[in-house]
Amino acid sequence: MNLILGQGIAGTVLALTLLRRGKPVVVIDDGHRSASSTVAAGLWNPIVFRRINKSWMADELILSLDEFYRSAEELLQVKFYHPIPLWRIHSSDLENVLWTEKMDDPEFAPYLDRSVHNSAYRFPTFEFETGIVNHAGYLDVDSFLTHSRKYFDSLGIMRIEHFSLPENVSEFQFLEIEGQRPERVIDCTGHLAAAGHLFGYLPFALAKGELLTIKCPGLELRKIFNAGFFLLPLGNDEYRVGATFEWDELDNVPTEKAKSELLVKFQKWINLPFDIVDHKAGVRPAVQDRRPLIGRHPEVENLYLFNGMGTKGVMLAPLMAHQLAAYIFEGEPLLEEADIVRFSKYFKPEKSV
Repeated sequence: MNLILGQGIAGTVLALTLLRRGKPVVVIDDGHRSASSTVAAGLWNPIVFRRINKSWMADELILSLDEFYRSAEELLQVKFYHPIPLWRIHSSDLENVLWTEKMDDPEFAPYLDRSVHNSAYRFPTFEFETGIVNHAGYLDVDSFLTHSRKYFDSLGIMRIEHFSLPENVSEFQFLEIEGQRPERVIDCTGHLAAAGHLFGYLPFALAKGELLTIKCPGLELRKIFNAGFFLLPLGNDEYRVGATFEWDELDNVPTEKAKSELLVKFQKWINLPFDIVDHKAGVRPAVQDRRPLIGRHPEVENLYLFNGMGTKGVMLAPLMAHQLAAYIFEGEPLLEEADIVRFSKYFKPEKSV
């Protein structure tokens, strides 16, 4: 039995991946009381706007996420995968120039397009040009997690309870779930893993993020809007506005400061009446080198980590889950940039008594 700890985006994608391979799974979650996934916007975007480059492994990740989430929709019989273009408002003349140059580059041509005319929307005149990013979109994370949980529950493999890993390696051999020793344990607990003893040596760079959901009749935006913040159309005149970054107060408590910051950015562009529907906060499990953390614990042979995906969990998780599964069951090597072995120098073995 493969015990998966955490049913956020990472844990859910991994559990579905293992089930597709016919592997026995048990998923334990605390009811999402600490999951950052429940406040994630669910966006994916293959372009980094600084210098107009592709995200790490963008081509492979886009193919993987498209196949995975479409298959998950068929399995769960619900719609939560939404590929829609992203409308980028350039921040400088240099960005305009780089965008135009890279549109003619075959490597970037599938992703970059010319802008729509802003008269179609209720926005002010832009100081710089705009462009379209193709192969972007968003996952309705709440729907994905909720229906996946129902599916796991229907299979009898979902446990809602608080579960903590042992604080030291020597106690791990006594770990049991319902009287059974798991063959493997895979930690997908996001930012909680950073505070644990077993994986706390890894260089997490946790960041709190906050999002607003607003209702704004008349805006009629049908693309993801990006201008130093994002505005995501959810349907029914509702939009998600995000996101903030906070590195000191790492909790899931929404703040007036973040709300004000997001509203200032929103009202710079939109002069329409709106209501705030929701305001959420969570802690992102980011990493110093901005790469995932996957692999086996240095001392515990049957303990694995699937974590560290930060703001790109929706985009990264399907391919990284395939990587980890192939590593565990076929002995295929992990990507060097994602394998936790890259941080071995930080690990200090426990002293034997």
